Amino acid sequence: MNMPRVLAVDFGSRRIGVAVSDPLGIIASPLDTLEIRSDAEGVRRIAALCREYGAGTLLMGYPLGNSGNKTEQTRLVDRIIAELKAVIDIPVVTWDERYTSIQAQDILRSKGISARDRKGKVDEMAARIILQEYLDSRGASV
Repeated sequence: MNMPRVLAVDFGSRRIGVAVSDPLGIIASPLDTLEIRSDAEGVRRIAALCREYGAGTLLMGYPLGNSGNKTEQTRLVDRIIAELKAVIDIPVVTWDERYTSIQAQDILRSKGISARDRKGKVDEMAARIILQEYLDSRGASV
């Protein structure tokens, strides 16, 4: 039985990493890294991807500080979530994304991907990690 997909986002001011679940909600796959010029462009493109993939949930990486406190980036994500909720009609869930960029760098480095080529892939890999952690927490993983 197919479930609505989950679209995961690692939002940055210049790049947005995106990942999507498989139709069964078990496996997270990196989708793309979006280069953006404005937050409004990011909101439009995320909303379009939600529609394109038939997402039933939008999972937003939530960039808390090391001690769990809100940062300037956290406040940016809060504003983006508010803007997204105005244009999409699906639940938006936040997920602690601390250390996912470091994990993504380590994974890409271990695959032998050069530092230059890693730059564009880190965000989508971080989104995949966020999404897989979320899927696993729901008991969807085997």
